[in-house]
Amino acid sequence: MGRILAACCLLALACSAARPPPAELGPTSEPGAVPVVREEVAPGDRSKVPEPGPAPVLKVPPQRHFQLASGLKVRLVEYRRLPIVALHLVVDAGAVHDPKDRPGLASFTASMMTEGTKRRSATQISDDLGFIGASLSAGAGFDSASLSGSALVAHLDELLDLFDDVLEHPSFPPGDFARVQDQRLVSLLQQRDQPGAVAAKTFARQFWGEHPYGHWIQGTEKSVKAMKRADLVRYHAARWRPNVSELVVVGDVSEAELRQKLEKALAGWTGVAPASPPPHVAPVPKLRAVLVRKRGAAPQTFVMMGMPGLERASPDYVPGEVASQILGGGTASRLFRELREKEGYTYGIYSRVEARKLGGTSFIVGSVKAEVTGVATQALLRQVDGLRTTAVPDEELAVAKNSLLLSLPSEFAIAAGIAGKVAEEVVYGLPDDYWDGYASQVAGVTAADVQRAARKYFDPARLTTVMVGDPGTVKAQLSKLPLGAVEVRTAASAP
Repeated sequence: MGRILAACCLLALACSAARPPPAELGPTSEPGAVPVVREEVAPGDRSKVPEPGPAPVLKVPPQRHFQLASGLKVRLVEYRRLPIVALHLVVDAGAVHDPKDRPGLASFTASMMTEGTKRRSATQISDDLGFIGASLSAGAGFDSASLSGSALVAHLDELLDLFDDVLEHPSFPPGDFARVQDQRLVSLLQQRDQPGAVAAKTFARQFWGEHPYGHWIQGTEKSVKAMKRADLVRYHAARWRPNVSELVVVGDVSEAELRQKLEKALAGWTGVAPASPPPHVAPVPKLRAVLVRKRGAAPQTFVMMGMPGLERASPDYVPGEVASQILGGGTASRLFRELREKEGYTYGIYSRVEARKLGGTSFIVGSVKAEVTGVATQALLRQVDGLRTTAVPDEELAVAKNSLLLSLPSEFAIAAGIAGKVAEEVVYGLPDDYWDGYASQVAGVTAADVQRAARKYFDPARLTTVMVGDPGTVKAQLSKLPLGAVEVRTAASAP
């Protein structure tokens, strides 16, 4: 697939050459803009850290909605800055639909779709994409699967032909199936020695239990070994259907032209996916802690701590994101300043809000020196408590909000980026103008909002803790901490 990568690089260079971004970005002094506290810094003065600029204004072009004869819903964002087009198909074929005895099936199926069709081998797919300078990829997360591609608009017909071929007619060639199966097994074997992967697998099972989010998206060594080509064929035939899909198109194309081309290219894609089961209710985790024995010397302890979070569509999402940014979102965060810069316990530790369709987790993740695991964890819990009990100062709040907003424009800099962000609206049921209003939502978050979100979503009483390290060094350090009884496991038995 080397030519696909080369084609993507060429297209990215073409899209970035001396052109303004698609969104209307620039400084603002409009009501609701985030205030920026500045100090005067002499030219060339390296003793002062440069202050961030004002938050940008982001205006995403409007979306047009229509439906094909097959029932497939389409969203079009007309993007006229460059002669390119990006496609992003969202399909309700994510890992939440993995059978209990076949975890990893959704991911395996998506990864195989570009490995060959009834008309083309994987090499031919790569060659045809390379010939028109296009990209094409498929994947699956928990809440959805996707097929996405991009090309110059002059090659839209050729791109749609390839897109439809991969979408409708993946052949899952036996030889390529065996190769990809081996690759996935090797990856899973390697993860045994990766503390982050071991912790994440253990955490998912401890936190989510039998909920669909409770398994590793790649599956297990046992499930991947047991997979047959026929499993992938059946899963694709059942779940990859137009009635549970929506296509996002961003590019230099009109609705009339696009509708005609899509009706022609996707005319053969029909069928109805079975009804999805009722949504699973996220469990209410109890206070618990697991210490997984790391093989060999363990100079560091990998720490993963999670508390019940929120759904992506929750109105609390933005306040929760700001609270997480203050706690551990970057080099200006409390965890970074206290645990790394002041105490030297860690090279890096962070917090984040992982919000999905059916629920979420408020995470704290990082590695600390093994000999200070206890005091580092105690310091970490103090920072969580401080965010819950004391209002954040205005200057710190402003820095956190600007950090979130200043990173936003890059995600809308190219057509494929816009398509991905609009696809997020599709997956999580967000309104069409969500990203237009995102900046004002962030700007409107107050210190009281942050404290309320911290109290609700950073709750130590419902803390699930997983550590990967040396029990001989670490366990005694945790005995007086409010983590619950610490259970020691081996890596093999952890998940």
